[in-house]
Amino acid sequence: MTQVDRPSSPGSDAETASPAALGPLSIADCRDLEPLLRRELETLDYELRGVVNRVLAEVEDAGGDAAPFLRAAATVLLSVAAGSMETAAERAREPADVGAFKDVAEDVAQWAKSRKLRALLTDEA
Repeated sequence: MTQVDRPSSPGSDAETASPAALGPLSIADCRDLEPLLRRELETLDYELRGVVNRVLAEVEDAGGDAAPFLRAAATVLLSVAAGSMETAAERAREPADVGAFKDVAEDVAQWAKSRKLRALLTDEA
C-alpha cells in the first residue's frame, strides 16, 4: 500500500525554492486533471469533509466549542497537505516549494470564501 510519508520537522525545509521546486496544484489545475484522478480527488474531498463533520458532531455532543475545533482542524488539514506536498517533492527528487504552498493556500481560502458566499446568495434567491 502506498502511503503519504510523515512530514519532516518544522523549519527543516528552505523557505525559498529553486525554479524546479514542486508546490501544490491550483484549483484550476486540479479541475484540468484527467477524469479518473479528478474523481479520486473528489472522493478524497468528500471523505475529509465527512470526517471533519463527524468529529465536529462528537465535539458538539460532548459540549465542546465548535469554533476552536474547526480552527484547529484547519491547521491539521494544512499539515496533512504540507506533508503531501513534501512527499510529492521527495518522490520527484525535487525541493518542496514552501512559497507556492503558501500562495495556493491563500488562493484556496479566497476560493472557499467566495464559494460559500455564492452558496449563501443562491439559497436566499
